[in-house]
Amino acid sequence: MVLIVTDASVRYPSSAFFSHKVITVAPMSVRCGDLEVYDGPTTDLKGMPRLMQECPTGPRVEAPSVDDIARIYKSLQRETNQVISIHSASGLSSVYQNALAASQQFRGRMDIHVIDSETISLGLGLLVQAAALASERGEDFESIVRLVRGMIPRLYTVMFLEDLFFLERRNLVSRSQAILGNMLGIVPFLTIEDGHLIPMEKVRSRHRAVEKMIEFICEFSYVEHLGILQSQITPTDEGRSIAERLRVVYPSTPIATVCYGPVISTYVGLSSVGAVVLETSENGT
Repeated sequence: MVLIVTDASVRYPSSAFFSHKVITVAPMSVRCGDLEVYDGPTTDLKGMPRLMQECPTGPRVEAPSVDDIARIYKSLQRETNQVISIHSASGLSSVYQNALAASQQFRGRMDIHVIDSETISLGLGLLVQAAALASERGEDFESIVRLVRGMIPRLYTVMFLEDLFFLERRNLVSRSQAILGNMLGIVPFLTIEDGHLIPMEKVRSRHRAVEKMIEFICEFSYVEHLGILQSQITPTDEGRSIAERLRVVYPSTPIATVCYGPVISTYVGLSSVGAVVLETSENGT
């Protein structure tokens, strides 16, 4: 059987994948000095406010090291010689590069295919879920690799955040732009493009940001899966409202609502909302 490895920023649309038999999750955490918050598929943001307060310039994301991932691959050797390792966007984390380096230690002993998902959180989870289900169906190694790689160009993630200082920390805006934008109540609207967070547009209120996000999603004619990213595990009133509006447009499309977790909060803060769209292949056929 083909086994799947991913990292702890992953979020799944279904709780059935929290402890799936073919999936192994590499550890990931957020650190500020001696304070550390571990991420994982079910982790919320409860530990993050204190961490953010202790590190006003931004806490550090601790990706699994080369050795951490190599130990995972070695442990899986007892069960298989075929592993597909799907990880957070290389533009947002070093985990993909570390997995690539770890895989080289097993050349000639295991088939390990490392994939840069070019996304994070629920987008990553959709890829991992598809790979796990294909493995359960008995599909071969190359078919699963093709499946995952074919999904990546069809995944779109958008988010908005209310504090521009998170963008300043990533050198996406200047200090003066962050200060002025916060004073004016500017809400930046972001997308993940080629594995990088890219500012798309700025609006003047959270309400307008929600409208902009729904407009963006509704441009897609054929959608295989939709996800709403929010800062709490249970759906908020805002999250429910977005889901209800999308359900009118996409009555038969699965819509998941998930908490985006500690790692991604270092990029977008503790009160963001986002959406993940998996476009249907070949115009719904």
